[in-house]
Amino acid sequence: MNKQIFFLVGLIGALAFTGCRKDFEEINTNPNEPTAVSPGFLLTNAQKSTMDRVYDSFWGSRRAMQTAQFWSSNQYSNESRYAYRDATANSAWASFYAGPLQDLQTIIDLNSGDDAADYSGYGDNANQIAVAKILQAWIYQHLTDAFGAIPMSQALQGVSNTTPAYDSQADVYAGLIAMLDDALNGMNVGGAGPQGDQIYGGDMAQWQKFANSLKLRVAMRMADVNPGAAQAAAEAALGSGAIIAGNEDNALFGYLTGAPNNNPINEDYKTRNDFAASNTMVDFLAGLNDPRLGVFFSPAVASGEYVGEVYGLDEANAALTPNDAVSQRGGAILAADLAGIYFDAAQTHFLAAEAAERGWSSILSAEEHYNAAITLSMNYWGITDEAAIADYLAQADVAYGTAAGAWNEKIGRQKWAALYMQGYEAWAEYRRLDFGVLLPCADGVLEGDGSVPNRMKYPLDEQTLNGDNWAAATNGGADDVLTTKMWWDVN
Repeated sequence: MNKQIFFLVGLIGALAFTGCRKDFEEINTNPNEPTAVSPGFLLTNAQKSTMDRVYDSFWGSRRAMQTAQFWSSNQYSNESRYAYRDATANSAWASFYAGPLQDLQTIIDLNSGDDAADYSGYGDNANQIAVAKILQAWIYQHLTDAFGAIPMSQALQGVSNTTPAYDSQADVYAGLIAMLDDALNGMNVGGAGPQGDQIYGGDMAQWQKFANSLKLRVAMRMADVNPGAAQAAAEAALGSGAIIAGNEDNALFGYLTGAPNNNPINEDYKTRNDFAASNTMVDFLAGLNDPRLGVFFSPAVASGEYVGEVYGLDEANAALTPNDAVSQRGGAILAADLAGIYFDAAQTHFLAAEAAERGWSSILSAEEHYNAAITLSMNYWGITDEAAIADYLAQADVAYGTAAGAWNEKIGRQKWAALYMQGYEAWAEYRRLDFGVLLPCADGVLEGDGSVPNRMKYPLDEQTLNGDNWAAATNGGADDVLTTKMWWDVN
């Protein structure tokens, strides 16, 4: 009995001694289990989910690639006549806000909060924040150029604010410049980049180039409505010495060859083939002997010629055309590992050409940037024959000095062709630069005034879940129509 009492007293004393030790937390921490989960998982998910949506069969293909008239419908052609499915807007809006934008905001919050030091091992805190802000700016521009006013300053607050107000496009664009400046000023280019970066592998010098090039695009898009701020931002970007100037700098998301990490276009094509080359795109490329034609599309099986499906047919007429009678999408476009394009060098040079035409400080002349942009686009798509590229550039309808129209038209037409597979960007530049090319729907529109839409309508979910703010942004709903122009579209 005495021995048992002695043992019990000793055990209690040992426990008491242990409980008083100052290093209790340290000795009870598993050294093999991290105290914080890497934000890299959030970054990878944000990068992939953004591109997955941009290249999916609805938001990406039925809307963007058809509205830009790169593709026509083999069947189910209502979207090519601007009768867009409500579910597509609902899904895209929700997925961008609740998905990548929220993931990126979480990265920012983790790396700027009281426990930021816990996350510094996954890349410099400042660099994780900078990359997240650059990607947020990209997504916000994508959304505002599709819809118009959007929640931004009050967005991503979770349960603290489930009904965020809409910011005007003027305010969104000012916010984009500020967000990109914050990223550029805050990043440590020589420091460790974020884990999980599938675009540049954490190379912050490349992220600096991406941020400046995106800033240039934001600036140029608002050049006609806020020229002072646009010129200052554009010249700062071009004068930085750090832009996406060559294809080696392109911001790309690299898909893999197997599901679920293959390009969504490839995955969709495994079970259905709803799209063919549009006659708009085929006729434009063929008329200029453009060597990219054979990369973008394949010859029609029946004739061996490049034949575009007529754009904007009704469903009955679209179904009458056998797939073999028209050009289908090329093998490179349907490849599992087709890269998702966030930003490419051709865009940078077209933007720089425009800056030069506006009399702003640029790097080269407008013509030199124009030629560089076309050449880089050719190279990106595997056209490396210098003689063939030179012959293309020398044609009277292509050469900068002789191509028809004012600078916005000649730059705009070639930029549209180079933005193939970036449907939303091509559509935005069509609205802004007014270069023609796009055709009326062959069988008429199902919604709108007959012209190419100026915007997408807001999701129906916004009317029911955020109705007051939706009404305030749309003049009670009167402006929530396809014909309402973007803030930056002055013509």
